Amino acid sequence: MLRCQGSESEASICPMSQPDRRYEVAAAAWRVIVREGLDRTSLRAIAHELGCTTGVVTHHFRDKQALMLFALDQVTQRLTTGMAVLQREKMLERERLVAMLLTFLPQDTERQEILRVWVAFLGHAIGHPALMAAHQRSAAQLRAVVIDELRALQQAQQIRPAVNPAVEANVLLALVNGLGIDALIQAQCLDSQQQAQAIRQYVESLR
Repeated sequence: MLRCQGSESEASICPMSQPDRRYEVAAAAWRVIVREGLDRTSLRAIAHELGCTTGVVTHHFRDKQALMLFALDQVTQRLTTGMAVLQREKMLERERLVAMLLTFLPQDTERQEILRVWVAFLGHAIGHPALMAAHQRSAAQLRAVVIDELRALQQAQQIRPAVNPAVEANVLLALVNGLGIDALIQAQCLDSQQQAQAIRQYVESLR
């Protein structure tokens, strides 16, 4: 964690490299969002989380929206990286798609945080065109990965030729998004095994 308390000149000589410090600031923003919600996540709160002055934060991000856009990009990168890792593993074809979709669901602490941050950003994006456009770009990236996987399954004759990958990608993402939100708001939500079963049943219906 950054420890840059004191003057701006003291902050400028922190040993971390400039790119690393941007990720460190974004990681602090995640922690504050998960703990306190997006409305209470200010540059001052993030600086306090880091043990730095607000000047350290604004040195890397000119305002809260710039930081939020960067942090949202980290959500997308984590998800796409996780899916890419699974694509390289030797798994049964349809089961691999199930595993890829499960990366969206809060089945461990890291994915719980990713989901909470994503939902917080989505709510905040209403009325903020730049954030909404970023959400749409993020969704398009993730949708493209699912489409590619569905097309690969068709080529391997694992799902029906009549299946429209573009349409089914939307359906599958809507399914996992709904399951994820359900896990956040329902007192008696589906557990991780039930979530996996729901996704697996739908994927199997595409055979």
